[in-house]
Amino acid sequence: MKNRAAKRVSVLIPTYNGRHLLEQHLPAVIDCLREADEIVIVDDCGTDTTRDYLTKKFALIPSSAEKMWEGKVKGKHIKVTLVQTQRNLRFAGACNVGAQVAGNELIFLLNNDVSPEKDVLQYLIPYFDEPDCFAVGCKEYEQDGSGEVSGRNLLWFERGRFMHSKARSMTSGKTAWVSGGSGLFDREKWVLLGGFDTRFYPAYWEDIDLSFRAQNKGWKVLFEEKAVVFHKHESTHVGVFGQKRIDRMSLKNGTAFIVKHATGKQYLQYLLWKPYWFVRLFKMMYL
Repeated sequence: MKNRAAKRVSVLIPTYNGRHLLEQHLPAVIDCLREADEIVIVDDCGTDTTRDYLTKKFALIPSSAEKMWEGKVKGKHIKVTLVQTQRNLRFAGACNVGAQVAGNELIFLLNNDVSPEKDVLQYLIPYFDEPDCFAVGCKEYEQDGSGEVSGRNLLWFERGRFMHSKARSMTSGKTAWVSGGSGLFDREKWVLLGGFDTRFYPAYWEDIDLSFRAQNKGWKVLFEEKAVVFHKHESTHVGVFGQKRIDRMSLKNGTAFIVKHATGKQYLQYLLWKPYWFVRLFKMMYL
């Protein structure tokens, strides 16, 4: 593709007390990058030795900006930037901070427990030769022994709410949203959209919302089956919040998504179904 060489990538990895995960997965991240790409790691007010590890590995030195350090991958022209937040912003907020620091045209969002295949970018970058491409998602293989594959998603409206699931077919094409855990995004369009909406706090629906807004502008949100990553799922919300709280967060943020995006007809259906969902939420909270 004619513009492939010109499209440089900023890998963006938010992390919280995840030194052990970075030690495991950063080698694969580095291996997939080219000269002039960069890595931006956002330490979301963690308390472990992440900064010490990264300082030693990449010879980080203080930047002119507060709470920021810069270095490079040994033997390569790949810049590494570490940013530390002054309070815990959670996933959406940490990603937004990193996106402001990123200096390249494309942002490759990765969870800190994800390892990309070496050739992943060669399948993603060509899509951005088209000016209306916003994001392209990866094919994600779960490393929990389940053999589950994800990456292409569906979104629809039913019983007064937006529902979502992974698609049955993991073949390249349009997707309802690109996961924040493994996707390539056009940085300029990201900034125009304002990044993730931090009202979807502490987690869930923020990546669906971002892709939804992009598609409303006429931009493409796509999935590429040949762009493979491996997700070890060691950094999960279940371990932090517990399953019941996760269910409540998802329902709460799903409601916020309705309020933000529903048409008049959809909102009327939401009101009609509201008693049903109230009972369901009550059961999640107290039973």
